[in-house]
Amino acid sequence: MDEQKDLEELLAPLRADSAALHVELRVLQREHETMAKSLSSACDEIDSVKETVTATHEVLNDFVERYGRHQIVANAQAELTQLIVIWKADYAHRQRVRGLARGLTHALTTHAVAGGLVDQDTIDACVRQQFLAEPTYWLAPAIMAVAAQHNGDAVIASRATAHAVYLDSAKAKLFFALTCSRRGRLGEAAGWMDRYLNSLDRDDLGSEFAVVLEAIANAELGFDAYTYAREAMARWFREDRTAFQAGHALPSGPYLAPWGSRLMELGEEEATGDRFDALRKLTGVQWTELENGWRTATALDGTLNYLESFPSVSDLPAHGGHYADSALDHLIDQYEPDEAELQDRMTRLRALIAHEGNVEAAAAADEESTQENERLDFVTLLERAVFQPELLQLGVPARRLALDCVWESVRAAAVSLARTSRSLLPATITLAVEDWSCEYPTDPSRGFDEVRAVDDLTKHVESRTHEQVESIVPAWSVTGGACFLAAVDGALIVPFVSGGFILMFSVLMGALILVALGGIAQVPFRKRSLREAGYRRRLYAAHVLGRAVGDVEILLADWRQGLRSSVALEAWVPARGGEADS
Repeated sequence: MDEQKDLEELLAPLRADSAALHVELRVLQREHETMAKSLSSACDEIDSVKETVTATHEVLNDFVERYGRHQIVANAQAELTQLIVIWKADYAHRQRVRGLARGLTHALTTHAVAGGLVDQDTIDACVRQQFLAEPTYWLAPAIMAVAAQHNGDAVIASRATAHAVYLDSAKAKLFFALTCSRRGRLGEAAGWMDRYLNSLDRDDLGSEFAVVLEAIANAELGFDAYTYAREAMARWFREDRTAFQAGHALPSGPYLAPWGSRLMELGEEEATGDRFDALRKLTGVQWTELENGWRTATALDGTLNYLESFPSVSDLPAHGGHYADSALDHLIDQYEPDEAELQDRMTRLRALIAHEGNVEAAAAADEESTQENERLDFVTLLERAVFQPELLQLGVPARRLALDCVWESVRAAAVSLARTSRSLLPATITLAVEDWSCEYPTDPSRGFDEVRAVDDLTKHVESRTHEQVESIVPAWSVTGGACFLAAVDGALIVPFVSGGFILMFSVLMGALILVALGGIAQVPFRKRSLREAGYRRRLYAAHVLGRAVGDVEILLADWRQGLRSSVALEAWVPARGGEADS
């Protein structure tokens, strides 16, 4: 009892400490829970602040962007206002000159002067005033020359004409050609048009040239002007080193690359997918040359079809006639280089304002307007007129005139393509299935027996299958080795072991017996499998050969048609479609 009492006395302080520790743990647990709740609340607050900051940042970014675009618009408006002031101060007189030019060149003005409705002194005073206001602008002396012609003053007309030509040779000559045409003086118009064409830079043709070309091709300036234009265009084409020259150049000559690519676009695309798939597989490395030759031949056929339908009924004039009037109006309204530069700046600023400061959208809009006023070299203009009429919107006569100019070089390119296509046409096409092959003659007179070829291929596959089947024999070495090991295991090992080793070596002996039997039993199964695989190969080989033969027939038919078209191309001339009306 005393010992128990002593033990109780010793344990009492421990129990007290344990109770106190338990209480402290409860307190700590409550504090932990409180801290966890505070931390959770703090996390929620942080998330809320983060969302607020993100929203504020987005609003700020949007504000900065809108403010930046607003500043861009404000600056653009200020600059535009400044440019408009400059425009009115520096170029307002030119607008009055243009208005007077439209009036003086109008067909009714001549009748009004002849009928006395317009005083000649008034006309003379108007043009002299505009000439004094714009002495460096070619149109001012040009309209002075027209006014002098109305007044019958040959001396002033000659001097004003010379001064206008001095200020801007090409525009002045075109102006006089078009005004003479409007007044019915076609002989003078043809002479001025010849001078105008000779003064042009063939590598820098503006949008007005297409309108002038329409007027010439439609014989609105007379047959002489049409003849001069044909001669000038032919001369430009001959003199241009980058043009596609005809003649006795080699097939690799420079003219073939551009025209050849255009003609190839009129043929078939590269065979993809299921088209000629069987032929591509059976011809192997020969397919590349076959495809190139076939595509070249289809390009020749496509070229002939394109030219025979050139121009089609739907190729209507872009402005419905009166091209000389349109060309004259276009010439009068055309800005000078300094005006055009200022107008381009104003156009860009207006686009920037219209798109509310969006620089990318404004640049895209400005690029579209720039493409509309694109300046071209003569060869590119002809190329578009013949092969890309949608980019120029030329009418039938103008496109015929362009084709007549380039036809000899196009025909030379077609002849070279035909020569290339003929060189790529082999005497026979080799169709190979595994290690069997046959020759398909490309000469239609020789013929090809498809049934016999399929039968030969079938017999070949059957022979290969038979050889493979007959090569299957029992694996005697495996069977003998397994039997020997099984006998050793059963006679020398199993009788002298005990426990788990008996089971292990017994299983090993059984496995060896199964291996020995398998070396013999696998023969019929493998032979059957090979026969079934051979049957499937035979069916597939016959099928793919039949498809390949069909592909060859289609390919050769297209090829021969293309070569026939090449012969027709050599004899084809643009005049078959009709000449421009004279």
